[in-house]
Amino acid sequence: MMHEPFEFLELWRRQAALAGGFAALAPAAGFVVATRLARMAVEGGQPSAKGASEAQRMLSEKVAAAFEGGVAASRVMAGLAVAAGPVAAARVMVQAGEAALRPSARRLKANARRLAR
Repeated sequence: MMHEPFEFLELWRRQAALAGGFAALAPAAGFVVATRLARMAVEGGQPSAKGASEAQRMLSEKVAAAFEGGVAASRVMAGLAVAAGPVAAARVMVQAGEAALRPSARRLKANARRLAR
């Protein structure tokens, strides 16, 4: 186990990486939203079979990613009960944030690649 000051610095690095990773998703999210909205606008309220399928996919993926992220974060947060001090508790919370973001980030990147084709 690391000594407390080094553990604190590592925790700070991971918090910054988590925030940076979240911010790095913004361009892909903007692209996905803009592409989907443009396609919906072109269809003018009468979606094609492909458009309806994309709308269904959009909704189901969001629900699934939120659920998966919540379950993953909950599993990690169970470690909070045995955390030995505030730094250990903070480490668990950062791990929970990482776990919660992972499913959404994975789907977002896949959607950006798919929609760019």
